[in-house]
Amino acid sequence: MKQKFSVLLGVAAALLAIGLPVFTQTTAALPGQVAVGKEGMVACAHPFAAMVGAQVLARGGNAVDAAVAMSFALGVVEPYASGLGGEGYMILALADGTQVAVDFRAWAPGHVTPQTSRATYGPQSVCIPGAVAAMDLVLREYGTMTLAEVLAPAIELAEGGFPADEVYVRRVLDAFKDLSDPKYAEAGALFLPNGLAPDVGQRITNPKLAYALRLIAEEGAEVFYTGEIADAIVAATEGWITKADLAAYRAVVREPVRGTYRGYEILSAPPIVAGVVVVEALNIIENFNLSRYGRYDHPTVVHIIAEALKLAFADRDPVVWDPDFYEVPVTGLTSKKFAAERAKLIALDKVIPPARVPVGDPWQFNSTALPVGVGAEADAGCTTHISVVDKHGNAVSLTQTLSSFWGSRVAVPGYGFLLNNQYQNFNLYRADRPDDRNVAEPYKRPRTVIAPTILLDRGEVFLVVGTPGAGRIPGVVVQTIVAVVDFCLNLEEAITAPKFYSRNAVANLEIEGGFSVGTIEVLKTLGHAIKEYGPLDLYFGGTNAVMVLADGTMIGVADVRRLGGAAGP
Repeated sequence: MKQKFSVLLGVAAALLAIGLPVFTQTTAALPGQVAVGKEGMVACAHPFAAMVGAQVLARGGNAVDAAVAMSFALGVVEPYASGLGGEGYMILALADGTQVAVDFRAWAPGHVTPQTSRATYGPQSVCIPGAVAAMDLVLREYGTMTLAEVLAPAIELAEGGFPADEVYVRRVLDAFKDLSDPKYAEAGALFLPNGLAPDVGQRITNPKLAYALRLIAEEGAEVFYTGEIADAIVAATEGWITKADLAAYRAVVREPVRGTYRGYEILSAPPIVAGVVVVEALNIIENFNLSRYGRYDHPTVVHIIAEALKLAFADRDPVVWDPDFYEVPVTGLTSKKFAAERAKLIALDKVIPPARVPVGDPWQFNSTALPVGVGAEADAGCTTHISVVDKHGNAVSLTQTLSSFWGSRVAVPGYGFLLNNQYQNFNLYRADRPDDRNVAEPYKRPRTVIAPTILLDRGEVFLVVGTPGAGRIPGVVVQTIVAVVDFCLNLEEAITAPKFYSRNAVANLEIEGGFSVGTIEVLKTLGHAIKEYGPLDLYFGGTNAVMVLADGTMIGVADVRRLGGAAGP
């Protein structure tokens, strides 16, 4: 595998050296961002990680093997977005009928209380990382390869290096002040060679990360949670994270959030993240015949989806918390009857003012709560997504993050990776809000809105989809599904179609460039306060998806909003 991977790595480096544009005002994908095949397919936010996944499939690995290998590879080539110090959620739909969600959200340290102060960056912004535990878990339970085998490409990338693309350089420049701060000297030493941002095309190596990855390959996940890497994390966080905290961490296998939309089965990520928003919004939208309006960007279509998202977010806010601490009315939130009642609030000639969105009561439609102990806000701004389908019909939808770009800014000395800053996603304790359940407690997860999702058609994988994009994530997933199901857009069209952001906590309907002037004017007459962005704006994420057609053809598309990659074996 190593020799073949090295050849492909050189081909990709040559493509980057040509100077292909990273950001474009057209809807055309760049070379390598759309792929077609029948032997398996991957899509993710970086072409090198896509090649890693394709080569794992080519060697006979399954979708889980490929997703884990891609996860580790993305931590090398997108160190600002995810890595060993991060966390996330994944959905698995396997050919043998297994359908599970794997929760590897970060936990608060064991010593905290609701009154413990939080920080945006630095040691006191860190939660216990879950990525390594989750990759080890799914590989052992559902994969076919060893940890050493799936780590080999990431180790090679870290040692041999890769050319910085424009996205990488932009991310460094955006954080240059912090990375130059003596408080974060270890991070600066890793990502500012000679104290300067790298140039596009400059080779990036990380031998310290290669060493950490090799340790994990040789000694297993235990070295991260109880061994020498654990000791280094404790030192890097000045004791904020303890050895006991790391040893206590477990990734948890949960039941996916389930729903249907116009005959397709939906599997998405359960609380404490946002699959319930995706399912409820689609349930509400299902009460309207969108296709009668003829096109995806029709103002009435935008209006209905925007109102549905506001209602779904409003319903989520009072009842979705860490399920290891509180009951969550999942069946109520995903109930068709509940959605039908909520849909009655949508008028086609006026908006529901975002500040006055009425909150529904999902408990009255709830047959069973998600019980305490099933296995555990601000929005995550830095995220990356992986979609994989193999030739046997196994599928993985995996979203992972550090929370903010560059996470806590705390790099672990000697091991080459950043720690997350998920602790900032807890709410500050307020005496006037004694029932706030998103306050910190020992080993609790903070609430965020990632939503890796899989659609099935009569039990067979049809669409694997997910995106980064903070609060925009559930809406972008919903809009992509609507574009495919209701308007029969092909996958590239559905992903590049302009998106919008609607939420009860957001005053404006935030619109990506690409909608017609006429559509925007009609939306204004309905009462939407419009905030416009440019075309293909990174603010609206970077969807990476795989679609399986009826004849078995697989189409992978990496969002043109980022320099992603799609590939088959």
